[in-house]
Amino acid sequence: MSTDTKKLKILDSATQVFAEKGFLYATMAEIAKNAGISTGLTYSYFKNKLDILLSIVLGFLQHINLKNTEKLESASDPVEKIYAVFHNFEDLLLKDEKTLCLIKVLNEGLPHLVMINDQDLLEKRLNIIKENRKLIKTMDLIITEGQKKGVFDKTLSPSVIRQVLCGSIERVIYGLFFSYFSKEDIGYKKEDAGKAIELLINKFIKK
Repeated sequence: MSTDTKKLKILDSATQVFAEKGFLYATMAEIAKNAGISTGLTYSYFKNKLDILLSIVLGFLQHINLKNTEKLESASDPVEKIYAVFHNFEDLLLKDEKTLCLIKVLNEGLPHLVMINDQDLLEKRLNIIKENRKLIKTMDLIITEGQKKGVFDKTLSPSVIRQVLCGSIERVIYGLFFSYFSKEDIGYKKEDAGKAIELLINKFIKK
């Protein structure tokens, strides 16, 4: 098994354990056991739980920013662009059981910079901030472009529209995670999320 494969197994295992138990109550031993490797080997790849959590979040943000770059190269108008960005969230978070776990992990609160003493982890946290800003900038630029072209409603600022869309869609997707792990019926299914994304975006498109 290659180094990259082992790291991926640890990250996948931690995503599941963090989702089921919460970051606070998960242990490195549980993560290692779930990954099918020794605890000692896990520490050879990651310093601690926080290192793993930061790696998961950073990996997601880097992945979605890459997908956005790829999709936006072929998109020609603001509506097509904003659909592409939000459907990337859908594609990455609603693909299977593993990605449903990722939804929960991404909702974990990350420590503030001043609370991180380790230089490597501080750098990783700074990279998360950088990637998150890149994601936000991508969405705000698309909305701004749409408003300038008269496609999107100008009543609200681009940042407010972005927050409304992201917040609403996040809760819809989080409900699917809750339903899967609690086995409770929340009244909608995975396929409804995609429809909800387009309906929400359409609220800000001028007819």
